Order: sequence, then structure tokens, then C-alpha cells
Amino acid sequence: MQIIDTQNKLDEALRDINSNKIIGVDTEFVRTNSFWPKLCTIQISTKSNFYLIDALSNLNNERLWEAFTNKDITKIIHSSRQDIEAIFYISQKVPYPIFDTQLAAMFTGFREAISYSQIVDEIFQIKIDKKLQYSDWSKRPINREMLDYAKDDVKYLIPIFQYLSKQIESQSKAEWFLEEVENVHKKSIELSKKMIQPIDNIGKKISTDRDPLSCAKELRDEIAICYNIPRKDVLSDTKLNEIFKSKMDNIEDLRIFLNDNQVFTNSPHLLSMLHEFLFEISKDKRIKFSKKILSKNQKIILKLLNNVLENNAKKYNICPHIIATQREIRDFITRGNKFPKFTNGWRNSVFGKDAEAILNSN
Repeated sequence: MQIIDTQNKLDEALRDINSNKIIGVDTEFVRTNSFWPKLCTIQISTKSNFYLIDALSNLNNERLWEAFTNKDITKIIHSSRQDIEAIFYISQKVPYPIFDTQLAAMFTGFREAISYSQIVDEIFQIKIDKKLQYSDWSKRPINREMLDYAKDDVKYLIPIFQYLSKQIESQSKAEWFLEEVENVHKKSIELSKKMIQPIDNIGKKISTDRDPLSCAKELRDEIAICYNIPRKDVLSDTKLNEIFKSKMDNIEDLRIFLNDNQVFTNSPHLLSMLHEFLFEISKDKRIKFSKKILSKNQKIILKLLNNVLENNAKKYNICPHIIATQREIRDFITRGNKFPKFTNGWRNSVFGKDAEAILNSN
């Protein structure tokens, strides 16, 4: 694996990268005191080479970002969300198109949230040592052991892509998988828009026709995104619960409650915005602090739906969690969510239409 830490080395590597239709991509980052990950290294595999690009070197990466958004080059990434976030934060570009090997694996019968090392083991019977997974990748120089680890993390991405692509095609799921890839891409675009929105726009596009606690958590996340600080440093779930339970209608009460929170003590404007938002979303509404208890009949329906989900997941050889989550099913039963994700697109074909038939018959 070549370490790319000069402009000449990067330019040479890009000649190889841009000549390929598929590349494997992985990143290492640190995310201790921030919402967004701080990108440290980018590992890339091509048909014949492995590169480790030092993201902390003072390089002009514009042509690299162009490669990551080149529609003629498929980027193979395992569990891509955090890698995309790390790349976007430094480049303002959302990599596309993506082939997410974790997503593809769940589409072809592998278990939920399967790791890269588990896929490599199950497909190729090769064990990968993950002891350096939580190393500090911001430290320099990068030693040989870390370099070998980084290489292993992209070494099998192209072979995995080739294997899973054949599985998806043979199981006639290419259209469904492409639909899901596009859904994931849209979510990445939505998150990127929140990152670059003006601070004064925080909370303005949040749908408030839901449980106020859920709305408040979304506002908390938007603040964390804009200020690039961890969610817990803005407001923990416990703190949010306490605010609603205490019914702090007065901004002075809120100020005293958040007296040890530097995010709000350092910004009276942000405190005022939080107070106005909380007041607006909670008036004339009941706050839900716990999961709604299902009636006897609803519990029967839940059991029926879970049986159908399990059977259909086996029938189509798809991980059930990616079809529908327990929370989505419960919301569907209680009509808290009238149009859940599983009643649209490929999920409707696999499970949604059956779920609606069961609910309507009961």
C-alpha cells in the first residue's frame, strides 16, 4: 500500500483511480468532540493498487473529490454513512454512485448490520485482525502495522462487490437495490443541506405535527450539525425529558436549568430560539415520554405482522430489519405513522401490501 502524502504522488494515484470503473473506498477518522468526523486517511483500492491518502497533509484534493462524484466510477464502501459524512465535511461533496456492501449483504440474506470482517470471513473464509479499529489515526507517522490494517480494510471490497452483485442479479433484486441506494443518497444530500444552512434557519423546516419530544430531538441534532458538536453536548435525551416534564414556559427558568451548558450560556440568541421552539411545539399537545402500550387486539396484530415479516423475509432472502423495524410496525398499528416507509417502493411489494391487508381486516 502506497502512502500518498505529496501532490505528485496524489496526481499519479489519480491517474490510476480515474481509469477504473469501480474502486474500493474506506476512511479512518476521529470523532471524539465533534458531530462531524475529522477525516484522517482515505484508503482506496483499484484493480491493481492500494493507496492510503493522508487527509491531514496539505494537499489539493479537488481532483480526488471529482473522482468521488464521477458518475462513471462506482465507489464500493462498507456501511458508508460515516465515510460519506467524513468526506463531505472536508470536501462539501457527497460521493456518488455508491455500492454499500453492508446494504447489499442484507439484500441477499446476510444478517443485520453485518461487519466488513464478518462478510470477508463468510464469503472467503479469511480472518481479518480488527485490533487497530479504534486507533488514533490522527497521529503521525503511520506505522507499518497501521498501514497493513488499512490495506486489509479495502483489500476485499472489490471481490465482495463482484460476489454480491452476482447474488443480487441472480435473485432479481437489482431494481430494488438501486432504489434503496438512491434513498440512501437522498438522505446524505438532506444531511449535507442541514450542515451548510444558516444558523438562523435552524428548526424552521422541522415538521411539528408529531410528538413534541421527537421534534425537540430533531432541533437538537440540527444545532449539533451547525455547530459541529456532539448531540449530548447540546442537550441529552435526559435533559430534554426534564425540560418537558418541568414545563418551563418561562425563558428564565430555561436559562437557569441550562446554566452549566456552554452552548446556550454563550449564545442568548440560541437560548431564545430554543425557548420559542419548545413553547411552539408543546402548546396544546401531550408529551409522550414512553412507548405507547398496545391494546390486546393491537398485540395480536403485532404478532401477525411480525410473522408475515419473518416469512416474507425468508421468501425473498432479505434481512427483515431492512424491510421494517419494530418501531415502524408499532407506529403503523397505532396509526401514529399513517404512511410508514414499508408501504412505499420495493418494501411495499415485499411486506407493505400484506401489512395493510392485515390491518384493514382487523
